Amino acid sequence: MQPFNPQAHASLAPFAGVEQLINTSVLGMLANATATWLGGEPFAVIFDSKPHDGLGVGQFEPSCSLPLASVPGLDQGGVLVISGQEWTVIEPVVADSSGWATVVLRRGGNG
Repeated sequence: MQPFNPQAHASLAPFAGVEQLINTSVLGMLANATATWLGGEPFAVIFDSKPHDGLGVGQFEPSCSLPLASVPGLDQGGVLVISGQEWTVIEPVVADSSGWATVVLRRGGNG
């Protein structure tokens, strides 16, 4: 077994920079709201306030797509402030392969 050689894997690092650039560009084009987490700095999010079923007759459960780097530790029960309104995360937060998540929300905080 060969010892770990960081120089052999250095070529992977540039891809992370490209991925970050793409994520930032996508967010810049699609963001439609601003959020804060635990009183921190505002950041852009993609907020969807439409019902999640195809017929529009189901329970109203808006969602928010965001880079998890902006909300370290966010999980079910966490509260985001989106465009001045408190929203509670009502399902477990699961990151995709790029570090983003879409969280399902309910209006109001938990306290």
